[in-house]
Amino acid sequence: MTVTEKLLAALLERGVFDNEEQKVSGIAKLAIEKSFDSLSHAQKYVLSPWLSQHCTGSTDPGGHHNGCCVELDGDELLEAIELADDTECLQCDSCRNDDSYYAHQYDKLMAE
Repeated sequence: MTVTEKLLAALLERGVFDNEEQKVSGIAKLAIEKSFDSLSHAQKYVLSPWLSQHCTGSTDPGGHHNGCCVELDGDELLEAIELADDTECLQCDSCRNDDSYYAHQYDKLMAE
């Protein structure tokens, strides 16, 4: 299974296509079963909006958003989806690390 097919499977599993036209999830299922490369150009075009997304960034404890807009695709997008609680708030590795650091510092402060 290619990264694209794993990505589509992860999106299906998390219900990302639930509010879309039925054809979208049907094409995604077809891509997983038969391979993304076997799809027609038109079918690939239907799925293309879900094959990359922008990072939602990170907000520090002072409320400052870092403005990150890294485009996530391939393995990076798959990892972001697998690690996210909400598929609408996907982060790049750097922003996830920032959030982890802020949480660690907050926990450290609370322990004192």
